[in-house]
Amino acid sequence: MDELKDKAAQNSSMLAALSKAVQFNAEEVKDCKAKVNEMESQFSLIQKENAELKERVKEQDRYKMRWCLKFKGLPEKKDENIRMDTIQLFKQIIPDMDLQRLEDAVDIVHRVGKREEFRSRPVVVLFARRLVKEELWRRTKDSPVCRERGVRFSEMMPLEDREARKKLWPQVEKARREGKRAYYRGPHAFIEGKKIG
Repeated sequence: MDELKDKAAQNSSMLAALSKAVQFNAEEVKDCKAKVNEMESQFSLIQKENAELKERVKEQDRYKMRWCLKFKGLPEKKDENIRMDTIQLFKQIIPDMDLQRLEDAVDIVHRVGKREEFRSRPVVVLFARRLVKEELWRRTKDSPVCRERGVRFSEMMPLEDREARKKLWPQVEKARREGKRAYYRGPHAFIEGKKIG
């Protein structure tokens, strides 16, 4: 009997210890759940902030690129002064604009891409005056100088915008063939003033 009483007392103290351990674990699990919930809400806030920051960076890229033009077709020469060659080309495209105004408007000019032996690299121009850039961009579309010299201008835009435009191009092309007014604004396409895609 005494032996049974001892075993019962031992079992009772073991059960009490197990009960404390289970209670402690339950508290820990409750704590962990609260921390996980807090981290999940912080994670969703961080995801939202990250998406907003990415969009702001894209907008800044778009804005910065509105000050640039890219063109192809200017023959590449050894030891060239690409800035002066570019300004001379612009002067031919806009003959009524003062040369000094053009020189002041053109900030940075450089070629992009890897040098190849029988191919001229494209040229990127960063303008200090956006009005001059817009005027030049407008005039290049019907410029006989561009046609004669085989120079093609394009706007600078982020890769995502170029990809978005590429996807919408078949619809824009079809609309133009049908005589509808179709154009791009940023990454978006518009047909007869309605945004598509």
